[in-house]
Amino acid sequence: MDDFNTIRLKKKTIDKFKKYSKKISPSYSESIEFMIAFFEDNNLSPYDTLGMNRTSLQNVINKRIDAVISILRQVEENQLKPTKKMLESLFQGIKETKPLILEKSTITKPILTAENEALTYYRNAYFKQQAELNELKHKFKDTIGKFKLIKNTFSSNIYSLKVSEQEYTELKNNAF
Repeated sequence: MDDFNTIRLKKKTIDKFKKYSKKISPSYSESIEFMIAFFEDNNLSPYDTLGMNRTSLQNVINKRIDAVISILRQVEENQLKPTKKMLESLFQGIKETKPLILEKSTITKPILTAENEALTYYRNAYFKQQAELNELKHKFKDTIGKFKLIKNTFSSNIYSLKVSEQEYTELKNNAF
């Protein structure tokens, strides 16, 4: 069994310690051991301060948030609202008219007089594009068929396109 010794403390300090000790552990000795372990583990002295506590940190954050809000309000009042008012005043006088800038169009639009003519025009254009696409597909399949595998013993295998010079120039010129 451990030996017990006495320490002389002020009555006020003993009362505070007893109340605190009841919250922490069942015995006074364990409470003191926990306190000493805390100071030793954290390499602290009872005279050290632990910095900001939770409420002071929350107050600092709230002050910064208030400062950001006031900055945003100032920007809104001094920059956004005047700019909006200027734009609104500019657009109030403008009516729906022809655009001031004329752009050159690369696509020629046909002049059609009837709905059936428009339908016929776009149907013919569609079928023409489909025919061109099918032709390109067949040319591509033929070209893929002309690839030959060349097996190398000391390096990776490669594919070679076996076509004549005339066929190559035709492929190159008709590619786009």
